[in-house]
Amino acid sequence: ANLSVALAATGRTVGVLDADIWGFSVPRLLGIHEPLSAERVDGSDKPRIIPNRKRVGAGVLEVVSTGFMVDEATALMWRGLMLTKAVEQFLTDVYWDEPDFLLIDLPPGTGDVSLSISQFLPRAEVYVVTTPQPAAQRVAQRAAAMAEKVHLEVKGVIENMSWFTGDDGKRYE
Repeated sequence: ANLSVALAATGRTVGVLDADIWGFSVPRLLGIHEPLSAERVDGSDKPRIIPNRKRVGAGVLEVVSTGFMVDEATALMWRGLMLTKAVEQFLTDVYWDEPDFLLIDLPPGTGDVSLSISQFLPRAEVYVVTTPQPAAQRVAQRAAAMAEKVHLEVKGVIENMSWFTGDDGKRYE
């Protein structure tokens, strides 16, 4: 979410696909709560899902998440083929138009959703996001190893929450 906002603030159009089907958090993080809609678009013989849009500086976020289709407290109990189909629909049935970037927020680890993305987008680049805790770093290492095994290039690692500056101006690590 932070990376998408930073990119949009530079005047870019950034597609954000919240592919963390069970643990969707992007709607809350970006403050977007409207349900998704579908409409006919030029060049398509069927209605397409229209991402929710949010202006950020000179740019735009175009966001799709299961969080726009179910209440935040809903426990989605999908697995295997249902997850794969949801991810495929988010990639093919959404009218993404031509964003400058398409960022995909994946669930932690190496499960069905991550594997599906590697099949649907075989030239994707991977940025692994983690926090400083050893358990989170081990999960991130496995995610990077999986990306390499399916021939996706790991471009970098982003460590969130490694420090913050308090209201007192002091840096806390």
